[in-house]
Amino acid sequence: MDRITVFLDNSNIFMGFRKYNVLVDYEKLKQVITGERYLQDIILYEGIVYPMSPEKKKWYDNLIDKSGYKVEVSFDKRIGREISEKKIDIRIAIDMISLAYEDGYDRAILVSGDGDFVPVFKKLKELNKKIELWAFRYSLANTLKAEFRESDINFIDDFLDEIKI
Repeated sequence: MDRITVFLDNSNIFMGFRKYNVLVDYEKLKQVITGERYLQDIILYEGIVYPMSPEKKKWYDNLIDKSGYKVEVSFDKRIGREISEKKIDIRIAIDMISLAYEDGYDRAILVSGDGDFVPVFKKLKELNKKIELWAFRYSLANTLKAEFRESDINFIDDFLDEIKI
């Protein structure tokens, strides 16, 4: 059975949830993505403005304690969405490749539609890692989509009823 690790770009998918005006239960999201497969790790990445609000801290604590997520954040002292998103993309890329070299998983699942990940997926293919993508239809970069077989792409849009609160 494949050991899977989920790399969730929350800054990327949050915009999709906002577009569809959906509040999401991240435990349900985890269950939909992983199904019956063996979950090695699920890591949520997000850039946040410093200082963190008490509500945000409570949300992260619940994700960690109740749903088993690992949370990786990038603290920014000023609001700079583009800068924060690039920092997060770099952290995700480093973790995906590092864990692949360390044989930390058999299948990487990226939850993001960002085209910046194309070189990462090319490297993972060279390392013979299985790769799966979850994204919103409207935000999936064509360059990223071209790297995948259709069977390895899942659209979050199709599961909104299953993951909403």
